[in-house]
Amino acid sequence: MKAINILLPVLILLSAACSKHPDDADLMNEDAALPASFNFSKMGLKVISSSINQKRGTMSTLYGNDLALNTTKAGNPVHAGEVLAMITWKQKEDIHWFGARIPGKVLSLEMIKTTGEQAGNIKTHYQRFEGKELVLKTDTTGNDQHIRYILAQQPSVMP
Repeated sequence: MKAINILLPVLILLSAACSKHPDDADLMNEDAALPASFNFSKMGLKVISSSINQKRGTMSTLYGNDLALNTTKAGNPVHAGEVLAMITWKQKEDIHWFGARIPGKVLSLEMIKTTGEQAGNIKTHYQRFEGKELVLKTDTTGNDQHIRYILAQQPSVMP
């Protein structure tokens, strides 16, 4: 009996030590990647906040340029020259971490750009792109609601 108590943990450790390491391709989440043609990384946007909608099984991240980041941190009203982008993904199970959820396929990317010269004359330009290829949605139904939702996001607490 004592031999089994000693041998069993040793066998478990040996089997764990012999498990294969994941390939680099397994570590890259291709489902969540934006198309290279969109040039999102060249926009120089920074994370402002993130959220999860458990009912819909989605997760979103709000990005913004430096002006948008500073405006939201200070709690100021919208200024001309802000660029905001909210990306929403369908959640999926993380195969590397039990119980974790990570971004899956891209559902949408919403862009807001503000223009104007005076504080009372700020205009918002809204575009919504959908699907993996980020196709521009031309239907404007609900755009005002989306704009209000994005502009109302509070920044995450950052050092």
